[in-house]
Amino acid sequence: MNSISGLENYQNQLSRITGLSDGQNQTSKTDAKSFGSVLEKAIAGLNSNMNTLDQGTNGMISGTESDLGKVMINMTEAQLSLETAVQVRNKVIEAYNDIKNMQF
Repeated sequence: MNSISGLENYQNQLSRITGLSDGQNQTSKTDAKSFGSVLEKAIAGLNSNMNTLDQGTNGMISGTESDLGKVMINMTEAQLSLETAVQVRNKVIEAYNDIKNMQF
């Protein structure tokens, strides 16, 4: 029973984070997010993280930024964002190749 309640807790957390629930399986066209808009938002977030990293690094070099910890945190966030984007790209390419190699 404990593993089932753990799965339900995990599902509830995912629903809260993503904003989706079981009752939203049938969405209208005005409420539905397209894949393109989700991808655009993710790339904008990645770009924002990289710009913050660049600003922090330039600030450390020029001496205007004195908080090394903040710069290192921004660097780690940008690194994780970039690695995630690369992994998503790899999975998309892998899925495309799988579909391409299907025989009909």
